[in-house]
Amino acid sequence: MSDKCQICGTKLADDLFSFCTQEPVCSICKLKHIGGLTTSRELISRARERLGLADGEYLNQDNPDEARMILGRKRT
Repeated sequence: MSDKCQICGTKLADDLFSFCTQEPVCSICKLKHIGGLTTSRELISRARERLGLADGEYLNQDNPDEARMILGRKRT
């Protein structure tokens, strides 16, 4: 398994969800792009295709800001 999220490139050891579950994607990408299903290579490939990501390219996203929006928190 890679040490980075296969969608956004976040270091998996820094993401509690992926660290505990050993999923190949971070918590934000799991929620936004994979859903509640067990993460498979096929689901990752579909998500990467929908996002227009080439091989070796990662989605540029601000994970703390994404988490804030998912949790419905206001920016301080």
